[in-house]
Amino acid sequence: MSFVTQQTIAQSNSFPQKPITLIVPYTAGGGVDSIARIIVPLLSERLGQRVIIENKPGVSGMVGAQFVAKAAPDGYTLLAGNTTTNATNYYLTKSSGYHPLKDFVPLSLWDRGPTVLVVPTGSKFQSVNDVIQELRNKPGSLNYGSSGLGSAHHLSAEVFMHLTNTKMQHVPYKGGPGVMADLIGGQLDLAFEVIPVASPFIKSGRLRALGVSSKTEVPALPGVRPIADIAVPGYQMETWQGAFAPIGTPIEITDKLGREFAAVVEMPQVRQRMQELGLIPDSRHNQEFKEFLQVDFAMWGKLVKDANIKPE
Repeated sequence: MSFVTQQTIAQSNSFPQKPITLIVPYTAGGGVDSIARIIVPLLSERLGQRVIIENKPGVSGMVGAQFVAKAAPDGYTLLAGNTTTNATNYYLTKSSGYHPLKDFVPLSLWDRGPTVLVVPTGSKFQSVNDVIQELRNKPGSLNYGSSGLGSAHHLSAEVFMHLTNTKMQHVPYKGGPGVMADLIGGQLDLAFEVIPVASPFIKSGRLRALGVSSKTEVPALPGVRPIADIAVPGYQMETWQGAFAPIGTPIEITDKLGREFAAVVEMPQVRQRMQELGLIPDSRHNQEFKEFLQVDFAMWGKLVKDANIKPE
């Protein structure tokens, strides 16, 4: 066995030797944060070291993503990323301060999932068609909240407007909880929210679900039909969440982290919890996650161009 191989095995076996920080680039209680808090305790057990969640919200996840991109590439500072931070920000901002593919090493996917179109319970809108009719009669009269430019919420609305030839006003926030609070409070007309964030408010009767952005119904929201079936043929939006390390992190460390994250996602209790939240568990890691990301990145670029969404 060569010295390099022995050294690689030793480094992998000894890592981690101190706590790991997982940066969540959104507010506590949002979609990424919720899943991270399911995964982290089990990951800590497997690694034999604490994994600490640190929320760094701001500018569509870019504040936290920039922080990790510039962190020491030693495996001790990781990013809980998603479609926004590691795909769409590149196309929707004039300068995100990092490159989604070149500045990070993909470790492991966690899940994929659609958004749900929600309105306050007291809203006059009872269906997706009601919303479309209102927008056609009074263009630009409604507003919607999102977790920021390029977020799943924002792009779900943009594609919806593109396919229905309508216009709404965009109100960006730092995370899903702020959107939900203002939607329930009547400051917003509607939102396309990820299901883990919206589901508790739907089930408690504070929000009404009009449709989901997936091709089929979601078990977590029985009876809520796909928007494509109801009113907008071809409408589909699916986003994802996963873990990343800064580029330059040794491969033996990124390989180990990828395997360990994936092992947690594959645990029956984690899969069950994700499915209850309306998500599809996905444990593709390391090279498979990298290949997925490259295809996803190109797909979003085409979608943004086709929908004529301009960077801000």
